[in-house]
Formats: sequence, C-alpha cells, structure tokens
Amino acid sequence: MRHLTPLVIILAVAALVAAACGGSDSGSPEKPTVPAGAVAVVDTVTITQKQFDTLYATAVAQGVESGQQAPKKGSAEETTLKQQVLQSLVQNAEIKQAAEAKGIKVDDKRVQEDLKAFKLQCCQSKAKEYAAYLKKQGLTEADLLDQFALRQQAQALYDAVTKDVKVTDEEAKKQYETDKVAKYTTAEGRKVAHILLDVPPKGKFTQADCDKAAEVLKEVKAGGNWKALVKKYSADPGSKDTGGEYDITNDQNWDEDFRKSAFGLKTGEISGPVKSQFGCHIIKALTDTKPATTKSYDEVKKQITDELSQTKKNEAATKWFDGIQKDYAKQTAYAKGYTLPPATTAATATTTG
Repeated sequence: MRHLTPLVIILAVAALVAAACGGSDSGSPEKPTVPAGAVAVVDTVTITQKQFDTLYATAVAQGVESGQQAPKKGSAEETTLKQQVLQSLVQNAEIKQAAEAKGIKVDDKRVQEDLKAFKLQCCQSKAKEYAAYLKKQGLTEADLLDQFALRQQAQALYDAVTKDVKVTDEEAKKQYETDKVAKYTTAEGRKVAHILLDVPPKGKFTQADCDKAAEVLKEVKAGGNWKALVKKYSADPGSKDTGGEYDITNDQNWDEDFRKSAFGLKTGEISGPVKSQFGCHIIKALTDTKPATTKSYDEVKKQITDELSQTKKNEAATKWFDGIQKDYAKQTAYAKGYTLPPATTAATATTTG
C-alpha cells in the first residue's frame, strides 16, 4: 500500500524535485494581471486568497500538532511560512499545467483508491474520526482529492522526464571502488563480554574505576559466576542483563582502548582492568576473531545501480523543473505583499496590486 499523507508545504511537487526555487522576471509584458481576491496568477491558473489562506492555516495547524509554536503575526517566521505556502501553490500550478501540456490525464479511480487508503491510514476508515481530522487540519475532502490528483501528475511527469536515464556498468564499478572500504567492507569482529565499573564521580574514567575493577577481577578469578558478577557490578545498562555480551568490530564504532584490549585477547582469556572514556572494564573474549570481509562487486551491483539511477533521475528532474519554473516565471504575477522565498539564482518577483 502506498504511504499517503496530506500535502502541505512540500506538496506533490516534492516527488518531482528535491529543491528548486521559482522567481519571475521584472517588467515582462507577458505578465498577467492579478484579479481581486487572488494572490497570484501562473499563466492560466489563478491562485485565490481562499486557497492561500486554507493552505496557510493547514500548515500552521500541522506545525502546532507536531509541537511547534504558531508564528506570531508580523514575525519573520510568519513571513517565511507564507512565502513557503505561496511557493508550494505556484509550483503546484506549474506542475498541473506542465502535466496537461504533456497530455497527462488524472486517473480518477486511482485518486479514489488513494483517498480510501489515506482514510484507513489516518483514521482507521472511521467516518467520525475522518471528519475530525479534516476539521483539525482545515481541509475538505475536495482538497485531498486535488492533492492526490496532483501527486499522480507529478509522478507521471517525473517518470516521463527520467525514463531515458541509464547507469552503465563502468559507472557502477567506479562507484564500487570509491565506496568499497566505507560501505562494503566489514571490519574483523568477535564476541566479547565485559563488566563496566563506573564508581562516583560517574560518567567518565577515574582511577577509582580501575581500583574497583581490580577488586571485581579477584572475584572473577576466584571462580565467581560471570553473569551474576555482571549483573551485580556492571554500569552498562545495555548489557548487564545479558552477561555483558557484545558482538564488536575492530573499527571506530568502539572505544579505541576497549577494542585494542578486546582484540588482543586469546579466546577465553580475561583482561586486566582496561580504562576507557566510560570507566574501567574487565573484558572476556568469548569467540575467535572473524576476519574482515568485503562484498564483491557482483553482490552489490544492483544496489549501486539503483542508487546511481535514483541520483541521476533526481538530477534530471531538478534540471527540467528548474527550466519549467524559469519559463513560467515570465507568465507569473503576484498580488502586492506576496513574494516567494529568497533565492540566490532567482530574479525578484514582480507584483501587481
């Protein structure tokens, strides 16, 4: 089942492009006039004040629900959010018109399926809960249907723009060599168990930790039950109830002093007190060391190809959408007081009052 969420600030256009900012040229004779009751006109699409207010209220409501404070009137936060809302509406208008220009039609049956799946996801398909959700978010069912239709168009555009993207075997092999050590090599490892002594002052190593470790070590060597001693003395909450056991790797994921000692032990051997940033350890080597392994190119070829393909597709879509935005900017006008977020590469948006 597709994972569906209502589209608020980054709407369906997010499926098409990771990041792109629109703008508009100044002084272009092609720019339309923004009518009363509207905030912008994008070529043939008019964005009404009601659409803007609805989306802004929804964005605020969702922000509050996630623990954010509603932006104060006249604040920089309010300005930024309003700019983002306007940008989403403008981008959506561009996507809708670009899709229609390519003859991409909306499959109404799929839209209804998406709505049905969303109702199940948000509200267990319960009418009362669904109505409460819409009210809380400031949405209508028509808003959701429009959003799912737009998402469908955006995905179809993305597929059309990226259909010719290919990854060669040479590109994949080159990426494998680049990432072989960092991504596809597993360091040598072994299973160990430890008792961590961390006496007051707690939280970092002091000699008192190793003095206490020396005392506990005497109990270990006298034949004390290892698991019982771990449970009694260890300050490591992650392992004290499991005999202090860990599968460790000889890499930077583990404290350097700890792993040097752990990998220096013979199987079954118990270390003397070993200091670390956490306190002082008694370490027991439970298994032989497993050598480092590296996955072959054939083992990870599909993964690499998929990742490179996704990256190249996103780049192609971003480039295409950036061009679309520049084209539509010449035919886009904004009501006085309404602007897009600042962009280093975009021209300042003109306004018509």
